Amino acid sequence: MIRLQLDDLTLGRVRMAVSPLWEAVSSLALTTRYRAEIPYPYAKWAATAMRRVSRDLLGELNTTIQAHALAPSSSLTPIPRSPSPDIEEELAALRSAGHDRFAYLIGEYWAATIASSWPAMRGVLEEEILVRGRTLVTEGADRMLDDLGGRIRWHRQELSVPHQTDMDCRMTDGRLIIVPMLFGRGARVFCAVRDTLAFSYQAHGAAVLSSSQGSARDVDDVRPRDRLTTLLGRGRAKVLRALTSPTTTTGLASSIGLAPSTVSQHLAVLSSAGLVRRHRVGPRVLYELEDSGVTLLAELGA
Repeated sequence: MIRLQLDDLTLGRVRMAVSPLWEAVSSLALTTRYRAEIPYPYAKWAATAMRRVSRDLLGELNTTIQAHALAPSSSLTPIPRSPSPDIEEELAALRSAGHDRFAYLIGEYWAATIASSWPAMRGVLEEEILVRGRTLVTEGADRMLDDLGGRIRWHRQELSVPHQTDMDCRMTDGRLIIVPMLFGRGARVFCAVRDTLAFSYQAHGAAVLSSSQGSARDVDDVRPRDRLTTLLGRGRAKVLRALTSPTTTTGLASSIGLAPSTVSQHLAVLSSAGLVRRHRVGPRVLYELEDSGVTLLAELGA
């Protein structure tokens, strides 16, 4: 566990960012950690992605990562330099730190296993940041940090972040960058450089990985017909189940493999039934479950 002591100035500089590099490293750790049986929602992604990578590439990557053990401030996982860097920007940061070989290997791994899924993944992560950012602006850093979940604990002024290393760190007049990751179950990433701290957490919406590598038919086969499907129909049941966090129509469509127009129609019906509500955040319209929707999912064994 890493315990961060944060002063008010640092709390005022909390920001969020995505990191395709952190996702790649954590996805590799996940396939190593769950070697015998990859859990849902990563199983379908792993079954497809791992066939595209040679054993030699995986072996050398794992050897390099294990040598660093993803220790705090590992130079293999540098802090994202912008809120939404692309993989080439982060590979350039690795090369500037002297990790040319690792940059080449992880770039090859990325292209084979994650690149095709990244547009859908980025959409989900951007929506996660939008929702967290709304909480940050409207309710403050205390509430946003308190809502991160996943064993992350906030007791002013201490933030406890799960990590394989046990350490205490005090930040005064610094910056805190929080990185949501869909592969967050693979490895916790933490990095500290001078006056800046960054750490990862498990974002909502990892189910996008169960559909981004397959067809809409594959997605339909994930769950057999049940009471919720009998009541609402397959499409609307799928939409309702996918609303694990506030989501746009486009993001929802990407995550479940349906056309945006079809998802929009289903959302309109679910909204009129009082199961889903919509609200606008800047230029985007987000949909989320009403209490009645949450109850229906619980009652019908969702």
